[in-house]
Amino acid sequence: MGEELQEYLESVSIEELADLVEVVYAILEHKDVSLQEFEVIRKQKVSDRGAFKEKLLLKEVING
Repeated sequence: MGEELQEYLESVSIEELADLVEVVYAILEHKDVSLQEFEVIRKQKVSDRGAFKEKLLLKEVING
């Protein structure tokens, strides 16, 4: 996955992004998780925590 991510970051092409998605699909298949089950989990996380639509990324959490 790291290699595919690096290729996408270097090219920013949709084809490389499709390769990343294929890696995710392969991981799901290996773990016996259906795409439907994955989507339920993904949507629940978006509902609970939000999504990346504003392109903000939390880099660190400091507990004090």
